[in-house]
Amino acid sequence: MKYILPILLFALVSFSEPHSSGIFIVKKPGKKNPCEQDLKMLIGVKRVCVLKKPIVSVDELEYVTDILYDPIVETNYIKLGFSSASVLTLNQTVSTLPTVEFAVVVDDNVICLFKIQEKLQDRYIKIGYDLDSKSLTMVRDALKKVQF
Repeated sequence: MKYILPILLFALVSFSEPHSSGIFIVKKPGKKNPCEQDLKMLIGVKRVCVLKKPIVSVDELEYVTDILYDPIVETNYIKLGFSSASVLTLNQTVSTLPTVEFAVVVDDNVICLFKIQEKLQDRYIKIGYDLDSKSLTMVRDALKKVQF
């Protein structure tokens, strides 16, 4: 009897699904095309439907900055850096699907949604222009969990 609990714990840990992380394509589900993976936004109550597998793995995210300030628009933001291979993947996706929307996901939480207009020129995106300070800190802390 004393061995049952450790065996059950091992089984739960061994067979649980891994958390989804990376950059995913946002999917618009329909009657004939159901949602493959419905994830919660880190900020707010909105849920986002994404494809089952990321197009850019979390290993291809290179850095996240501390909170920065943009004096032109007078707001705070953070930068999320990408590898050159991930920029190529994102740009190829946009050239094929120009209206595609992407979701940055860490541990099954959608950190942010973004679109690329024509082509990603830099190897980073700016996140958080529309967030208050507390929410931006939450986003930064979630991204800092990724091992860069």
